[in-house]
Amino acid sequence: MATLLFYGALDTTPQPIRVLDVTQPERAAISQQRFDAGIAAGALRDAHVAQSIVWPQDASALEVRNVTFDRTSFRQAVLTDAHFIDCRFTECSFRSSDLSDGHFERCQFYDGDAQVNCDFSYAVLRNCRFETCDLTTAVCTRTRSFGIELRRCQASGIDFSLADFSLSAGDFATATFNECNLAYADFSKTVLTGAVFSGSRLSHSLWNDASLKDADLSGCDLDNIEARGLDLRGADLRDARFNRLDPREIDLTGVRMDAEQGLEVLRTIGIQID
Repeated sequence: MATLLFYGALDTTPQPIRVLDVTQPERAAISQQRFDAGIAAGALRDAHVAQSIVWPQDASALEVRNVTFDRTSFRQAVLTDAHFIDCRFTECSFRSSDLSDGHFERCQFYDGDAQVNCDFSYAVLRNCRFETCDLTTAVCTRTRSFGIELRRCQASGIDFSLADFSLSAGDFATATFNECNLAYADFSKTVLTGAVFSGSRLSHSLWNDASLKDADLSGCDLDNIEARGLDLRGADLRDARFNRLDPREIDLTGVRMDAEQGLEVLRTIGIQID
């Protein structure tokens, strides 16, 4: 039986959060006619969608359960308010699609055997929610992601560089990444003012020229992050672990942390307190 293993956010020894059975029975690919009928009815279940299937331009409010998508192109498709449950996406493209208010539960967007991911570049992910999904190395660069939520997701190496988490290109941004594995993720040149990352693993992630002003980073693993020009003003770092927060490169004005964490910052710049 093939299984997908999600790991905890902070323990340096990987601990299982949940094991999902993502095995899908072997089945013949659905025909275009049956596929079109399912889309027209607003629901698609227990199917294998081959690369040859043509996805419609607009499929809003669609419910999809236990479906395998093989290199499907959702490029520029409108999938607002869609709900995907227990689905597998193998090397699929969501480039420039509209997934606003979408909901993905227990979905797999990464094939570990083939080491292929999914592409969300330039997509609209506003208020889109991913729960217990595998988004390993997914490409989400330049997405519009105001209100996005990732909860208990495996998302190591995900690329959110240059993504827009603000509303109408303003300073007000909102995003939630709760108890996720975001090790090696790239958030370079993003504004995540007030974002929530509580309990997430962010080790080795990239934050060059980004803003986490007033963000909730409590209980996060921030070891070995790369963060030249990162704005951390007012962020909550209590109970977080870190080893390379250099105030010469990072604005730590008003950061909330405990005394031992403060000593770690001083040690970073060569100050030893006995």
